[in-house]
Amino acid sequence: MKGKRFRVVVFLVVCSFTIIAWCESALAQQQADTKPAVSPLVRVLQAKGILTAEEVAQISQASSPSDADRRLAKLLLMKGVISQSDYDQTEGMPGVINASNAGTSSPTPIAAVYRVPLNNGANVAPARTPPQEPKVIPAVAPLRVLPIDVPKQGGLIPDIKLGSGANLKLYGFFKASAVEDTASSGGATFGSQDWPLPLLLGDTGPTSDPQFHIKARSFRAGSQFEWVPPNSEMTVTGKLEFDFEGDYTNVNNRNISGVRSSQLSLRLAWARLDTKLGGSLPWFVEFGQDWNLISSTLPNLYESTGTAIGMGALWERAPQIKTGVQFHSGDLKIQPEFAIVLPVAGSAGLTDEQRARFGDRAGAESNRPGLEGRLVFQFPLSHSRRGVAPAQIIFSGHHARINEVIPATALPTNIIAGSIGCATPPCSVLSTFPRGVQADNPQNVWTAEAQLPTPWFTWVTKYYNGDDMRFFFAGQVNDVFTDLNGMTSLGAANSALSFSNRSIPFGCVGGTTAPLNCNGHPITVASLRPIRGQGGFSELSFPLSRIFGADPEGHNAGWALHVGYGTDRAKAADTRRSGGNGLVRTDLDTASLTYKVNSWMSIINEVSYINTRAANQGSKIFRGIPATQAHSWRNEFGTVFTF
Repeated sequence: MKGKRFRVVVFLVVCSFTIIAWCESALAQQQADTKPAVSPLVRVLQAKGILTAEEVAQISQASSPSDADRRLAKLLLMKGVISQSDYDQTEGMPGVINASNAGTSSPTPIAAVYRVPLNNGANVAPARTPPQEPKVIPAVAPLRVLPIDVPKQGGLIPDIKLGSGANLKLYGFFKASAVEDTASSGGATFGSQDWPLPLLLGDTGPTSDPQFHIKARSFRAGSQFEWVPPNSEMTVTGKLEFDFEGDYTNVNNRNISGVRSSQLSLRLAWARLDTKLGGSLPWFVEFGQDWNLISSTLPNLYESTGTAIGMGALWERAPQIKTGVQFHSGDLKIQPEFAIVLPVAGSAGLTDEQRARFGDRAGAESNRPGLEGRLVFQFPLSHSRRGVAPAQIIFSGHHARINEVIPATALPTNIIAGSIGCATPPCSVLSTFPRGVQADNPQNVWTAEAQLPTPWFTWVTKYYNGDDMRFFFAGQVNDVFTDLNGMTSLGAANSALSFSNRSIPFGCVGGTTAPLNCNGHPITVASLRPIRGQGGFSELSFPLSRIFGADPEGHNAGWALHVGYGTDRAKAADTRRSGGNGLVRTDLDTASLTYKVNSWMSIINEVSYINTRAANQGSKIFRGIPATQAHSWRNEFGTVFTF
């Protein structure tokens, strides 16, 4: 009897647990039926890196399918993936579909806008999907190193997501080309580089020194960063870019093979914060190394090692802190920018060892930053033409002060008869300046630029004017000259070297040279005068495939032609003075034919004609004889692989 009661009790306990388990399962199923599952579209966006795992989790916690769609639409709007009009369209479209109600005939609003394959891959046609416009071959876009497009929050589709929360996108290119030059710049220093410089920099020997090079060191890589702080209207972006255009190494295991062993060097490295003042006015501040504000417009040349140095393309990159705002009026954008930059002289007298140690010092020793400003007007030339970038009109300027320091230990001690101004006349240069002496000069540049794309051609042009433009690869790469302002020179024996290895002369007013006598006047240091110059370029680019109506998806969709002229000139009276290199003008004519095989590879042939003139008749040596003018034909052919 007891055993029977025991079996009954066991049976009742098992039934109780079974009923409880069934009830819990039914309740869980009911909860699962009421909670929307994550749709296939959300999973696709997560796989592509547009949505994070946290954002997918937020969508999955929605109270209903329509709430999940609203959450997804808001996230895509914040990231800039859809526009405000797209978002408004999704709000007004009925019908919801996700994994919980797959099989119904109405797609989600987001899927309707973008025709996402749902229902086992079937493409459900939405009611309001606008017709797709036919593809078109784009016009030639200007080369813009300083675009004014405002970064969209979450707009970067990353290649890599970092643990810090930053998105990372990689880019770059590598280039291999063959070069033939009919003449070189000449001399031991500039006679054998594989990129063009003005001619007549040295004797070329018994011939014009024609040369052939094959270049494989033009490799450039970079990364774009984006950080989006949670619950914030701020966007933080950054860029790091480098190439192998640096100096050749000088170590034992590379001495013989140094011709192919250039070093890695930094091009760009900056971080930028974007937000909106008052909720509507775009404002940014940037810190790091970027293009100088006077570098907005560059020619579209295949040769990029020295982009038209001394031939009409004024540009440079430098450490800086800059800021700007952007005003809108319809399609017109107006962006003023201001920057404080590292002042650099590009001093010609520095030794290789000095450049390796600190690069340059005369600018920094002025104890003041360089100042730059830029004003950009951007607008479309045509609203009806597709594949055409907006036009830009740009004005920019640069000002800095350059200071040469001559220490007392470098000053000569020769006594100059008739000189005064020291404790016990007659004086020497050292006794006149017992603590050393300084000499400085201004550095000024201004530009006017235009970038005008049309469906049939793109016209890019730039004019610049200024002084002491050696650092910006202009003014025939001339340095400053010394000016005694009418004083009698004390001679080379009484000159001194500055920290930048520049020879600074001294003189006195009303002095005589035979014999040397200051005749009761003090010894004075010479002034530094910047060599003045001007120049610019003009380039026309033709999208040949678009002009001749090629198939946008065919093999002939990538043909383009670029033709241009550039000139860089120094004032002849300045370049003849002490410190000038004697060059007065270099002109560059170019024509390049480009065939873009696909989005990764292009084949290019570029022909250039370079013509350089000296300031004085017969003052230079070319082909072993005195010359005033020299020219060179240059042909470069190769490929560019972009990633």
